[in-house]
Amino acid sequence: MTPHPRYHHTLEDLFLTVFVYIDDWLKPYHHILPKQPTQKASYSEVLTIAIVGEILAQPYESTWYWIVTQSYRDLFPELPEYSRYHRILRNAEKLLAELALSVLPENRVHLIDSKPLPVAKGKRASWAKFPEAVKGFSTMGMVFGFKLHALTSAEGLFERWGFAPANHADVTLAKELTEGLEGELILGDKAYIGTSIVTPKRSNMSGEGSWTKEFSRARLRIEASFGSLVRSLLLHAAQVKTFLSLRTRVNLKIAAFNLLHSGVLLG
Repeated sequence: MTPHPRYHHTLEDLFLTVFVYIDDWLKPYHHILPKQPTQKASYSEVLTIAIVGEILAQPYESTWYWIVTQSYRDLFPELPEYSRYHRILRNAEKLLAELALSVLPENRVHLIDSKPLPVAKGKRASWAKFPEAVKGFSTMGMVFGFKLHALTSAEGLFERWGFAPANHADVTLAKELTEGLEGELILGDKAYIGTSIVTPKRSNMSGEGSWTKEFSRARLRIEASFGSLVRSLLLHAAQVKTFLSLRTRVNLKIAAFNLLHSGVLLG
């Protein structure tokens, strides 16, 4: 397990480490990033604030941004109003996904699974204005929202991911997520039986099958990665109002996870 960078950095150093990585990574994108004539703060600063907030498991974006504006003005002397910061971050959905992918190693063993993404709970689900969301049964019971389907590396870093309504079966996005990986080992649970993914046998299936104890141990890695998204990065903590906000929020958390667990922030 990669040590958490908070044990190796002061908060100021963590801001600097994240900023240096993101600013260097963003250089090829500078000519295509939109820029307003009166824009305050660079994309590197905005993404740094957001990523560090995720690393520190800050549950409320607005509160975290207020803390930064009040306590770290020496690091970020020109910051926009929160509403502008929020819009920049929301519109950086694809950029955050690219950031997550920037730390992936070469890999030929992949793990696939899904996780419920509720967008409303309890009575709120009956009146929430979220046209893309539906009710579906999951490991959390009945949820209103989506499923996050993901493919990770053998080390548990997120390589590919997508969203489907909560009532769709796990095989819904399996073909799309595994496209181009023919001939490589992809491990899944029994929900993927009948696809090209290697899975355990059901009890009523004949034959020996190809599943091994090593595969069972390997699959624990993706379960741990999803668990970290939920427990350490608070995947289910906040509720959102639009599908774009949901995708941006998930991409941000996956980017923070990959930066954390790839070791690039430890220097």
